[in-house]
Amino acid sequence: MGVTSVDRLTDEERGRFNEWADRWIAVGLRTGNADRERMVAAVRDCYRFAGIDFPEVVVWVPSPMVMAFAGPAAAYSIELIEALRRRPELLSNRGAVRGAVRGAVRGAVDGAVDGAVGGAVGDAVDDAVQQQIRNAVLRVIESTYYRYMGGQFWVGGWHWGGAWTSFFREVCGLDLPGDLWDRARAYEATMESACWWWPHRRFVMICERPTVIHRELTDPTVIRGWGSHRLHCTTGPAVGFHDGWGVYALHGVRVPADLIEHGWDAQRILAEPNQEVRRVAIEHMGWDQFITDAQLAPAASCPDPGNDGQELALYDLPPDLRDMYAEPARLLLVTNGSVERDGTRRRYGLVVRATHDDPIAAAAELYDWPVEAYRQLEVRR
Repeated sequence: MGVTSVDRLTDEERGRFNEWADRWIAVGLRTGNADRERMVAAVRDCYRFAGIDFPEVVVWVPSPMVMAFAGPAAAYSIELIEALRRRPELLSNRGAVRGAVRGAVRGAVDGAVDGAVGGAVGDAVDDAVQQQIRNAVLRVIESTYYRYMGGQFWVGGWHWGGAWTSFFREVCGLDLPGDLWDRARAYEATMESACWWWPHRRFVMICERPTVIHRELTDPTVIRGWGSHRLHCTTGPAVGFHDGWGVYALHGVRVPADLIEHGWDAQRILAEPNQEVRRVAIEHMGWDQFITDAQLAPAASCPDPGNDGQELALYDLPPDLRDMYAEPARLLLVTNGSVERDGTRRRYGLVVRATHDDPIAAAAELYDWPVEAYRQLEVRR
């Protein structure tokens, strides 16, 4: 009889934390083709343990994006077909009524009305109906796409991930009653074999593993754990899949694909509404290059009293960029007060009203502080 409960860990068990973390991190970062045979067997076991008949229809898709649309759309289509099968009169009555009306009135009114008016009205109705169908499908997708299982991306603690359950079983020797460990092994096998999967009573949709995963260390002194890494790639998707879809990221910030694939000019960067995306886009270009390309003219600068004396700098926008904003604007360059794990500070280019000649007043307005109170922050330190 093994251990039936674990309320504390031995030093030896704690000593295996890093080994176990590395083992499952490697699983979560696997790229290339899925282990299809093992995955299907594991999913079949999951259905059996759940008391649900395995549908025997397995659909492989190249990316999570395809699954997010195709899974819910297929489920919705199946429900519609089954509803019509339960009420065939919905189809047969429609055909009979249409035939009777057409025979009685078509000859009399066809030329006078249908040709001139009916075609246009019919097209408008068809467009409206099709739009409603599209909207219905989109609503279904929006409300059900997240019913996926995470596969390799859930190796951690999410839904009692494999790293967690296997540690208690294989390191601590925990003995659970009945078939609980068999169930856990089946679930763990799905994580070890493929990426997302979308279970349904009529089909199972499974996503291939990513083709690439690119990350960078957030803190060189921390090699594993929450926040130790972030997605980053300057040449392509940080996470890419077989159909070309992927997630693009710079230093952990998700960005549009064209920023990486084609590059942004200064005008496109300044038009970006998301401050974090704008910041990493400027860093991607280089601050000095951005200031040159954007033709920013220095207007005023001073130490930032709210940020250990880091510089606040106001810049005038060139004429061809001023029209991008609803009212005349300047750009305020600020440095984040918090130091990142790697020792750097993030810099932001923030749009402020052009009436500001004082960088401190512009910063105070951004932070919704009274100007004099913000100015006194340095004195209070």
